[in-house]
Amino acid sequence: MRIGAILLLFAATLPAAAGEVSTFTARGYVQSVLEAAPEVRQAAAQYAAARAAWKSQTASAWLPTVGFTGLAYPYGHDLGENYRFQRWNLARADTGLTTSVNLNLFNSFADYLKVRQASLSRDSAEQGLALSQQSRAFAAARAFFDLGLKERLVAVSAENLRIQKDNYDLTLDRYQNGMRSLADLLKSETDWHSSELNSAQAEANRRQSLVQFNLLLGRPADAPAALEPELDAGATTLPQLGGDLDAALSRRPEMVSARLALETSEVAATQAARDGAPQLSLNASYNRTDNGRNIGNLSPDPNYQLALALSLPSGFNAASQWLNVSAARSRTAAARQSLEVNTRQVRSDVHSAFIALETALTTYRIATITEDIARRSFELVNEQYKQNSADAIRLSQAQLDFLSARTSRAQALFGALVSRYQYRLAIGEPLWK
Repeated sequence: MRIGAILLLFAATLPAAAGEVSTFTARGYVQSVLEAAPEVRQAAAQYAAARAAWKSQTASAWLPTVGFTGLAYPYGHDLGENYRFQRWNLARADTGLTTSVNLNLFNSFADYLKVRQASLSRDSAEQGLALSQQSRAFAAARAFFDLGLKERLVAVSAENLRIQKDNYDLTLDRYQNGMRSLADLLKSETDWHSSELNSAQAEANRRQSLVQFNLLLGRPADAPAALEPELDAGATTLPQLGGDLDAALSRRPEMVSARLALETSEVAATQAARDGAPQLSLNASYNRTDNGRNIGNLSPDPNYQLALALSLPSGFNAASQWLNVSAARSRTAAARQSLEVNTRQVRSDVHSAFIALETALTTYRIATITEDIARRSFELVNEQYKQNSADAIRLSQAQLDFLSARTSRAQALFGALVSRYQYRLAIGEPLWK
């Protein structure tokens, strides 16, 4: 029988042993996808690099530099002995070791601005990591619930196929006993084969979803997976839109990145103005020479000093410096408008996600009622058909309505679950927690 062939085909797609199937929850799957995602690892590496660069710039700005130089003249005219000629003579007493320590105390805020830029780059990289995590987490949630939906539709199709086969067997028996017409028999057989096609298509859709589900984890595309999906749409009370909108404007990675970009451009404008102005610097230095002779005894050993310098920037011509400042200010204005664009987009995202969630919950509530009505109607017509008081066309329509209602309820359930994740994404709530 064809029904047996279909069931064997479905069974062939299942693993040989139940112990080989990995079971996933929504939260566990999202976390596993984040751990396996190369995009997230790339963003994490970029953040680590930016953080190390910030630390390096901070150390360069506030720590002294130390230098060691060893000097000797093993051959030729020795400066330390009034240019007396030496022939491959290298003794410790003829070797000079110079130690120098330098510390910049002030350089017209150049170091401060560099550290600030490095800090902003670090924070921007951190937001890039958060944005990558959010994107991958939402993709994982969609893949998880899509596979859950497709598995539910496979079960619905299989149940409908069983019912259609039972109705065909009943109609065939009644036809052979002269209680049903040939038209009823042909209608029942057509509905049965149509259900076979629906079941095969539902299984194909499930396998496609399984491929995407596994690829996000880096598993073999056809590796079996068992899900523990949420079978309830969750609380029907809608979230507080006003508070969530404020939270989204504050914590969405896109908003934080836009504010950091504006601040970075402002720092760059300040640095451009600083680079075009006279520069004042104050440096402390300490120098000492050991095991060598102080040539000519012209300098004390050790020696130390403070050096105060005032200078114009290299390549100063006034016009270039002014135009650099003007360009930096224009970039700041562009960054400010970019922040406004992001603000409007976030507002739109939150309102759209709220409406979608509200619609999804309403759809699920109505779909649940519709399924119950369709089920009762089908049971009634099916009983009438068994008693020969309803024809095959009426039964077929009742079966179709019941199948459609069950399908719509499954779609509405998983649509509501995805809409909740979409709303959390829109308000900037971490999806992996």
